[in-house]
Amino acid sequence: MLEILAEGPNWAVINKPAGIATERHFQYDTVEARAQEQWKRPGAKKPGYVGIVHRLDRPVSGVLLLARNKSTLVTLNEAFAHRNTTKVYWAVTEAALPRTTGELLHYLGREPMRKKAFASTRPLPGTQEARLGYRLLTQSERYYLYEVKPITGRFHQIRCQLATAGAPIIGDHTYGSLRPLQENCIALHAYSLTFPDPKTAEPREVTAPLPDYWPVGPAATPPLPT
Repeated sequence: MLEILAEGPNWAVINKPAGIATERHFQYDTVEARAQEQWKRPGAKKPGYVGIVHRLDRPVSGVLLLARNKSTLVTLNEAFAHRNTTKVYWAVTEAALPRTTGELLHYLGREPMRKKAFASTRPLPGTQEARLGYRLLTQSERYYLYEVKPITGRFHQIRCQLATAGAPIIGDHTYGSLRPLQENCIALHAYSLTFPDPKTAEPREVTAPLPDYWPVGPAATPPLPT
């Protein structure tokens, strides 16, 4: 069962577990497959409708917004396209970024033979501008907890940009992390999402609790363990 954090008549915000993909893929365990079964009407032969509004990478946990009919999906897609939403992520890295607060600017592309992004400090053919803001929430001698706000939305953007800046996310071996975390998980969590309510257009903010296996609790707790 998916953990529902908030819902309206035709939408739901769930707390995506790390380790599963967002979109349905053959018979694999995915958010879409779980939601289709969870929202299936009693006695119905067909699964319930699930509209994928945005995506989280397989090893990422946290807030994920789903539509429950096509018209709501269109409305929410427009909100994302016009950047009327705000995403906030928490990331635990094994090294520090250049400053305690700042912005990263790179040009991201995709490696053709691997499901991986690459970053450049200057525009290259096939790359797109990628920007994100960050601020340090707390730290120890071995861990750094950052709040990250992506300004653009690119493939593996946060993972690639933080690693390129010298601060790979804990557990993200694809981008150079040397420290383990729970299998198929990385220390990147979609902490909150603010979006316009499809019916009223009023802003809705939803936050997701951190997974139990995370190496750090909320920023209000004492410094991270060493």
